[in-house]
Amino acid sequence: MYSSTYSSPADSGTENRSNRTPIAIWTDNLIRQKLRIGDPRDPHQIADGLKQLFPADARTFALEEAGLPILPAGVGVGPVRAVESQATSAELKQAIDNVERDLQALTTDHRLKDITAELQGWGEAIRAVVSVGAAAARLTLDPGARDRLFGARRALGDYARLARLIGALTQTISQSYRRLAQSLDEVASLLLVLAGEALAASGMAGGRFLLSVPASELQSRRDAILMALRNLLGSSQQAYGNDQWPWGLSGLRDVLLIIERSGHLDLRALLDENVLGGLLDELIERASQNSATSLRALGATSEVTVQRLYRLLFVVNNNVDPPSPPVTTFLTAIQLFLDAFTSSRSGYRLLFVARAPVSFYGLSGIGGPDDATGRLIDLVIQRGKLAELLDCYLGCECCADEVICQILLDKLLYDTDRAIDLYTLGSDIDGNGEPERRAAAFGLLALEFLNPSSTNTQPRACLGPGCFARIGELTPTLETIRDRLVNGKLDSDGKIIRAIPPNTTLDTARIKLITDELCLQRLSDRRLESLIATLAPGCVTGNSVLTVIESLIDAANNRIDPAHVCTEVEIDSPPTTQNSLQLFDDIRRKSQDWNFFR
Repeated sequence: MYSSTYSSPADSGTENRSNRTPIAIWTDNLIRQKLRIGDPRDPHQIADGLKQLFPADARTFALEEAGLPILPAGVGVGPVRAVESQATSAELKQAIDNVERDLQALTTDHRLKDITAELQGWGEAIRAVVSVGAAAARLTLDPGARDRLFGARRALGDYARLARLIGALTQTISQSYRRLAQSLDEVASLLLVLAGEALAASGMAGGRFLLSVPASELQSRRDAILMALRNLLGSSQQAYGNDQWPWGLSGLRDVLLIIERSGHLDLRALLDENVLGGLLDELIERASQNSATSLRALGATSEVTVQRLYRLLFVVNNNVDPPSPPVTTFLTAIQLFLDAFTSSRSGYRLLFVARAPVSFYGLSGIGGPDDATGRLIDLVIQRGKLAELLDCYLGCECCADEVICQILLDKLLYDTDRAIDLYTLGSDIDGNGEPERRAAAFGLLALEFLNPSSTNTQPRACLGPGCFARIGELTPTLETIRDRLVNGKLDSDGKIIRAIPPNTTLDTARIKLITDELCLQRLSDRRLESLIATLAPGCVTGNSVLTVIESLIDAANNRIDPAHVCTEVEIDSPPTTQNSLQLFDDIRRKSQDWNFFR
C-alpha cells in the first residue's frame, strides 16, 4: 500500500527537482533507459517497465494473480502485436510464399546449374530482408523500425532490379527472373501498406508528428547537453591544469553578458542544470511512452516548449569572442536534441499510401492529403501501370537493342520506386523539401529517356513499333511520372527553376541535390559489373549495358549541370599540425631541388 502523501505521476516528475543531486538525476536516467519509461518515480510505470523487461516472470505473476495454474510458455497466449488488416496479412503471406516458390524455381532450374550457389545466396539474403521488413512494418510508430522498414524496401528493390537485369540478359529464362522481381515488388509494396495500417491502428490518423529518433536516443542527447553544461559551468569533476586556459569559465562569462545585454533574462535559467534538465525531461517523458496519444500531445506542445532553447541558440550563437570550445559544445548538443523535433514529420504520408482514398477526409486528416501527398498517390498508381506494361515489353526472344531497352525501362521502374520512398519520407506540404527535390532527379532521367539530348552518346528508340501490342501506353505513363516528379522544380529542358527572388546559393544547393542523386545511381550501377558478368551469359555484355545506362545518367546530369563529374567518395582527414609542418618541409626540399639556396 502507498501512503496518502504519494503524488500523482503528473506531479512526481517535477517534485523537488531543484533539490535533486546529479547522482539522483543520473539514477533516473538509468532507470528510463533500462525500463524505457518516462517517469522513474511512478510505480505504475516502473511495474510496466519491469513486465516488458522480464516477460516470462510477468506472465507467471499474472497467472498467479488470476488464480490460474502456471502453464508452460508455449501453452499461454502469444505475444501481442499491432492490429492489422486480415486482408493485408493474407496478401503479405501470399507474396512471401510467391517469393519462396520463385526462388525455388530458379535454384532448381537445370539451365542455371552453374550459378546455383549464387542464387542460393540470393535466397538467404532476401529471406532475411523480408523478415526484418515485416517485423519493422508492424512497429512503425518507433523511428528505428521505420528506418529498418525503408532499408528493407530499398534492398528488395535492388534485388528486384538486379533480377530483371539478369533476366533480360539470359535468354529462354527471362520470365522466371521477372516473376521473382514481381514477387519482391509485391512484398515491398505490402510492407508500406502494413506500416500505414500499423500507424492507423495506433490512433495516428489525424496527426502529423512522428519522432525521427528513438526515445532512448533522446535520453542520450539530453545527457550530452547536461554534460556539456557541467563542463561550461566548471562543475565537472575534472579540474583545469596549471597550463590550461579556462575556456569554459571565460565562455560562461561571455554568455551571461550576452544574455543580459539582449534583454532575454529568462534564458539565464537554462544555465541551471535542474531547470534545463526539467525542460528536457518534460519532452522525453511524453516521447518515452511510445503511444499515439502521447505523440500527438507531444506534437501539440513541443513547438512551444523548445522555443526557449531556440532563443538561446539565436542569442548566443557566434557572439562569443574569442570562440570558446565549451560554449560551442553546449550549443551543438542543444541543436542535436532539437533536430529530433524539427524533422519529425517524416513518415506521416504512410497513412495515405495504406488507406483507401474514401477515408482521406476526416479520419486520415482534416481536409484530405496535401499537394505533395496527392503527387505520391499518383506516382503509386502510375508505378503499378508501368510495371504491368514492362512485364509484357520483352515477350519475345529479341536482339541486343531490345534487351538494352528492356533494361533501361526496368531502371526507370526502379527509379520510380525510389521516388515513391523519397516522397513517402518527405514532410513539406508543397513538396519542396529535400526528399522531393532529390526525387526530381528520377523525373529528369525520364525526361532524358523520352527526349534524348545531343549529349546522350547512346540514345535508344525504345518506344517505337515492335512486337509489344501496348507500346503506345508506355509513353503517356512515363510522361505522367515525369511530370509528377519535376513539377515546380525543373523546366521542360531539365534546367532548375530559379528561386524567386533570385538566390544563387539556394539554386546551387538544389542543383547539387539532383546531381548527387544521379551520381549515386551511376556509381552504384558500375559496382554491379562483376556481379552481372558472373550471373549472366555473355550474349549481351554487362559492360555494354552499363555504358548505355551511364550515357543516360550523364546526359541528364549535363542538362542541369554540365560541369559536374561523378567521382567516388574519398574521406579527407582535417589538417593537423603535422600536415602543416610537412608542407614547410616539402617547400624546403623543392627549394633545394631548384638551387634556391646554393
